[in-house]
Amino acid sequence: MSEALAARLKTTTRIRRFSLKSKRGLDPDRINPWLRDVLNHRGVMDLEMGIYGDNGYTLPLEIFTCKTLKNLKLGREIVISLVPENALLPSLETLVFDDCVRFCNPVDCAFKAFLSACPVLKELTVDGMCWETWEWSGIVSSQSLQRLTIGRELVDFEGPKPQYITFDTPSLAYLEYGDFVPDGYTTVSFGSLVEAKLNLLVMVNRQWHGRFANDGDVLSSNATNLIQGIRNVQILKLSSPYTFETLYFFRDAIPVLEKLHHLTMINDDMGFCWRFLPFLLNKAPNLKTLVIEGGVHCLEPEDAEEPDFAEEADNVEEEPDCVCECLSGYTCLLTCSVEVLEITLWFGGTTGELQQVKHFLGKLPRLELLKVRTWRRISDSDKLRIHMDLHMFPRASSNCRVQLSFV
Repeated sequence: MSEALAARLKTTTRIRRFSLKSKRGLDPDRINPWLRDVLNHRGVMDLEMGIYGDNGYTLPLEIFTCKTLKNLKLGREIVISLVPENALLPSLETLVFDDCVRFCNPVDCAFKAFLSACPVLKELTVDGMCWETWEWSGIVSSQSLQRLTIGRELVDFEGPKPQYITFDTPSLAYLEYGDFVPDGYTTVSFGSLVEAKLNLLVMVNRQWHGRFANDGDVLSSNATNLIQGIRNVQILKLSSPYTFETLYFFRDAIPVLEKLHHLTMINDDMGFCWRFLPFLLNKAPNLKTLVIEGGVHCLEPEDAEEPDFAEEADNVEEEPDCVCECLSGYTCLLTCSVEVLEITLWFGGTTGELQQVKHFLGKLPRLELLKVRTWRRISDSDKLRIHMDLHMFPRASSNCRVQLSFV
């Protein structure tokens, strides 16, 4: 393969986009000479590399001094342990670390040095960031960065040592962050943040093996500074019940979110309590749109408390209250400024789901539009039942319209 490429590179043709991927290890002594040619003499603007190797593949140092690179994606088992002192990528705007890229140098942090060499960097993506396997300073620092995406699969975790992370990103406007919450966030500079998508999971003893923390557990994770750092956010998406629990455990850290006008909750566990929500809504005085994706939190009749018929003089049958305790006391809804509420009936309009919708309708005083949709196909009779119920439920707002859509 290298001979064929070398033959092509004997010309002086400019190369705007260069991609090199291999599912097996490649010999750096064969790859790097023509890679240096591409970096130094071909005016390459887009470079993508993904190379497997037994001990990881080490990049040629010329990659850190390419003046023409605008977009760089590094993936698979690339190891970055050294960034030269003269590193400078003056044109690089988009940087992606994907699929098991590792940094190894905690003293002269290669990750921090890499970002420092990118003075006009606008977008950074770190997919599969396993910081517990990195040797780094824990510092994410860029004065120019506008979009930051950090993600990983939230499976079993066993951290070997304390970890503290710093976000020094004052120009950041968009944050998508999915991670195990470390021991703390030393500094969080999100002064320009407009939109944030969070998927955060707290740990006990730096471990996670599928069990949520209980109220009495001593957490090793501390999300305080991160939560306080999003105070300027305007659009917030909470991507899992993990995040709901993180916000509940650190509810005292939730700042007043003056600019927040759009909140999305992604709920894939209908039985999972929303005990965080009153604390968040009380700190969002200007919230206008609340979107609940995945499904509402509710109990079904078999799980709900039956009414005490003995106390009823006429013993008229009542349906059990399917609104969970974590929601039934939502006095915060009575002063909530939400004008648009979007809800998905995940199970097709069960008793519990409709009681939850009724609960919101009866308490939100400024609601102007309720959008309800079903996630699965249901019968015509169920469609009629849902339609009639939604239009008969009492409403705290006389101006509220209901839009109903079926799959």
